[in-house]
Amino acid sequence: MKPIFLAFVALVFSFTTFSQTNTVGEFNRFIAQNWSGDYIRIGQYKVKGTPYLLGESFPGTLTYKGGAKSDTKILYDLYNQRAGADVKNSILESEQAVEEFSISLPAKFGGNTLLFKSTELYGNGSLKNYFNVLVEGSKASFLKVFKIKLISDPSNMMDKDQKVFEQYYEYYLYNHSTRELGKIKLREKDIAKQIGDEEFVKTFISKGNLDVSNEVDVIKLIQGYNNK
Repeated sequence: MKPIFLAFVALVFSFTTFSQTNTVGEFNRFIAQNWSGDYIRIGQYKVKGTPYLLGESFPGTLTYKGGAKSDTKILYDLYNQRAGADVKNSILESEQAVEEFSISLPAKFGGNTLLFKSTELYGNGSLKNYFNVLVEGSKASFLKVFKIKLISDPSNMMDKDQKVFEQYYEYYLYNHSTRELGKIKLREKDIAKQIGDEEFVKTFISKGNLDVSNEVDVIKLIQGYNNK
């Protein structure tokens, strides 16, 4: 796979925060329309694009089970759900399992630091993903998981053997009292059901004039709930 961020940077404008933008959507459109790198063979398909989160490595810190840490450039492979040190655009093989990692995004992606933790830390080892922790609190944690899928190439729909990597994300809420992890859509009824406090959710949304279809406003809501 060839580096693509130099071309992509021309496509991305100044973002205030990563969560407030459709950076992933813009990235997907760029890949589908402008990819000129190598194809990856997956089964019968030749796939264009990259399995790595936003197509490149980012400076950050890996934390392994047992507590060892390593500051390095990190690649996050969404297709295989693996994270590790970047060595020539490939993930360095390690016998140690990565429990969590943080990455610092450049200004073109918002300039934020994202923290990822293994789903096992939230009582679910079956997902085999890493959660991007949006809010961590004593009552509830608001989590985001980045995923990837193969879709038909919109620029070549006639070729059934050609696919494109499409990155996307889903949201979860972890209730620390019940120890229940639930996938949610960003809507009032899902949030209220998962945290088990419909009255608080309704009142906080009304007082703050929040739009909980917006990730940033859900962050405010869960922070308020944890500080209740």
